[in-house]
Amino acid sequence: MVLLLFLLIYSLIFMAVMSLEGQSRNVDIGTAIYWVVVTMTTLGYGDIVFKTPIGYLFTIIVSLSGIAILWAVVVPLGITPNLELIIRAVPSSAPLKMRGHIIISGYNPIVDTLAERFALLNMPFLIIERSESVARSIYKDYPVVWGDPSRIEVQKRASISSARLFIANESDELNAEVILTLREISDIEIIALVDDLARSRFLRYAGASRIISPKNLLGTFIAQITSLPMRNVFPGSIRLFGDLLLVELPIYPGAELIGEKLEEIGINGSGAGIVGIWQRGVFHPTPGPDETVQSNSVLMAVGNVEQLSAIRDLTLGTRREGAQLILGYGDVGRQVATVLSDCGTTPTILDTRDLSEIGFPHIIGNATAEADLLQAGIKEAVGVLIMLNQDSDAIYATLLAKNLNSQAFVVVRANSLRSAENIYRAGADYVASLPIAASHMLARIVQGDEGELDLLYEDLELKIFHVRKRSKMTGKTLAELDLPERFGCRVVALERMGRATALPDRETVIESGDTLALIGSPKDIEAFSRKYDKMNSLETLVKNLTRKGKTMT
Repeated sequence: MVLLLFLLIYSLIFMAVMSLEGQSRNVDIGTAIYWVVVTMTTLGYGDIVFKTPIGYLFTIIVSLSGIAILWAVVVPLGITPNLELIIRAVPSSAPLKMRGHIIISGYNPIVDTLAERFALLNMPFLIIERSESVARSIYKDYPVVWGDPSRIEVQKRASISSARLFIANESDELNAEVILTLREISDIEIIALVDDLARSRFLRYAGASRIISPKNLLGTFIAQITSLPMRNVFPGSIRLFGDLLLVELPIYPGAELIGEKLEEIGINGSGAGIVGIWQRGVFHPTPGPDETVQSNSVLMAVGNVEQLSAIRDLTLGTRREGAQLILGYGDVGRQVATVLSDCGTTPTILDTRDLSEIGFPHIIGNATAEADLLQAGIKEAVGVLIMLNQDSDAIYATLLAKNLNSQAFVVVRANSLRSAENIYRAGADYVASLPIAASHMLARIVQGDEGELDLLYEDLELKIFHVRKRSKMTGKTLAELDLPERFGCRVVALERMGRATALPDRETVIESGDTLALIGSPKDIEAFSRKYDKMNSLETLVKNLTRKGKTMT
């Protein structure tokens, strides 16, 4: 409309100026429009020209306005978008040199975390994404092929013949379709991620090599952390060497540890070692004697059963028993309830659906409604486990739960790592992330370390390291190695000739044949491995090459 308006005004002025100059043969609308278009587009044929200063000035104005309109309107609205579409075209095939890669069908928050692990391990990967808008939004960050992963031509364009592993990461129905098609052209190992393990047999029928459920793993982990204690029983503990266990102990309101310094309460004299403290989502490693313990934090400790039981008695507080309230009975919530029941605790369920057949006390209601939370007994609950599918609902439910019962230990499931910080701000005492659980499981499988120990935390990993005869560590003390300063990791336990020691002191000399348990971020552990674990790195390389050879065969 603006262009037409300029064309009309300039045409009228053209005819007026031509009349003033006496060029009556040019005073018609057709000639006027022709001259204005030719002049505004700067073509300037010169077949029709003015002969007076007024005509010259008008010609200059029309030419300059034509240039301005060209750059301000035509280029941004007509040319630039088309150029952007060409430049931003989503790749339709894998890079030519990509070999031995991992293919993931479907993008979600799990892939973000998994991509970081793969990048750290120098493992090439490729995403097949069926949604064009999603593919366009991620192609600058990750290798991606846009297309339907259940179509043979798309799988071939992803270089399936040279891939080492396929991860089916969509809904169970879409995964089944993808796996069936894939099995027609390849015998590659396929890992299928499922929400409910009860339906896993159908994906096995389709041809999946392995079925894993991150939600089941996460639910089990949450339940073990929050289950009420039984004497000499530590669900979810990680066995290190001999009788040493690595455990997490929530510090409940009224516990003797609250407000005290570790040195004053004599924890370090119990024979166990304090690895670190989780407080509001921040892990504090190597806590010093002046570290003050806060309510509703989580203590990570290493020791034998008796030593850890002594510490746990100090963490329980005055309310050693009470209701565990689960908000949301989806895949994760159901697993939490099942494991809690196996541990001797009968939880109360709050869900919007009628769950009369689940076998647990339940209330029909909304986790974001104050009246429903009160009806479910949140005032008397020792623990509130928020297992909702939407992080926005989880944040609001956390605010309500802490407002109604500030003493409850609130554990929240996060579906996205980006939401964890806001969930902590809302008052959560502990946030468990689904992407972290899934990425840890998959990274272990890809590395062939399924039997290795693992921790389900962001930026925290456990590694068992065997000191070999010619290791550069042999003969040096832990103080000389200074692993916390150089690599950011810490030795939490040492085994020598069948004898285990929790948190060995800095003067301990490392000997050939020792076995160490180290804790640190994946990046720190990888840096340590490159320096001191070259033999293990060689074994991993050989293992990967063997797998690649099988895939190529």
